Amino acid sequence: MQVPSKAVILMYHRITRVVLDPWGMCVSPENFSEQLESIRKVATPMSLVDFVRARQTGELPERAVVVTFDDGYVDNFETALPLLRQHQMPATLFVTTCNIGTDREFWWDRLETLLLATGTLPAKLELRLASGISCWELDDAATYTAEDMVADRGIKAWSAAKGTRLGFFYDVWKTLWPLPDESREAALEQLAAWVGFEPRPALSRRTMTTDEIRSMGHEGVMQIGAHTVNHPPLPAHESRVQLEQIIGSRDRLQEILGFPVATFAYPHGEYSPETIRILRESGFDCAVTVEQKVAGLDTDVMKLPRFGVKDEGGGAFLGQLRQWFGLPAEAASAK
Repeated sequence: MQVPSKAVILMYHRITRVVLDPWGMCVSPENFSEQLESIRKVATPMSLVDFVRARQTGELPERAVVVTFDDGYVDNFETALPLLRQHQMPATLFVTTCNIGTDREFWWDRLETLLLATGTLPAKLELRLASGISCWELDDAATYTAEDMVADRGIKAWSAAKGTRLGFFYDVWKTLWPLPDESREAALEQLAAWVGFEPRPALSRRTMTTDEIRSMGHEGVMQIGAHTVNHPPLPAHESRVQLEQIIGSRDRLQEILGFPVATFAYPHGEYSPETIRILRESGFDCAVTVEQKVAGLDTDVMKLPRFGVKDEGGGAFLGQLRQWFGLPAEAASAK
């Protein structure tokens, strides 16, 4: 009996080392290199474009792996690209275009710098928003020590305990993330005044420049896809805003690259029937989510699932790959 073809689409964000990683976005260069080696051991690497073509023709390999990146951090160019080149591994990078060519950080990184720096914050926060005033009493979370930060290194923001600094950070993030860009920026300015300083952008967290994106796109190892202008949760906005975000990012990238961009990643994995309609009518070939499932020939190309990758070595990652593909341990050494 023929084994149904399966594909695992992987989601990365950053290839770097950080002190604190509240969103689980970072994989060290050493672990990333080992993970690419593991892919070669048990699977067939494919670009996202080639995967979509193979799915349409029914020629999908038995075990395909597609590597993707979200957002467009500079370490994708400086660190990930050379490793992908070394391991002859194709990939796709979905770029959020708002900060291209500037030293501005993404808003969630700016929020992290404001709220997760060691030290003591005021005991109470009041944010004046269009919807009203949001208040927090920090209590013990007002003070954040180096020891607290070390203890939080293995905790993701969404699982942080109430009453902790990381839990406070996540509560504020949840308040800000659905806001319109102007309202969120105003809230961040209030936060900077409340904290007592405006953080300087970290160059290690900047978005790639136009030259870097153009160089990467034309080399072909890492193809370029769209990821909106400002990374909003699309279903939280009316159709007009969704269209502006989707088309705006695509057009900016096409202007930089000089050729069509037809792949898309939903920010936060959020989409609605209206979002998918806009993508189809705008000529996109496929879109990826954050739903953690194996893809197959019958998977909707506008709802392609992806597995987020942990910062783990090649052995642990290889075991995870075997689990996703349903492989027994003894199958690890052969495709």
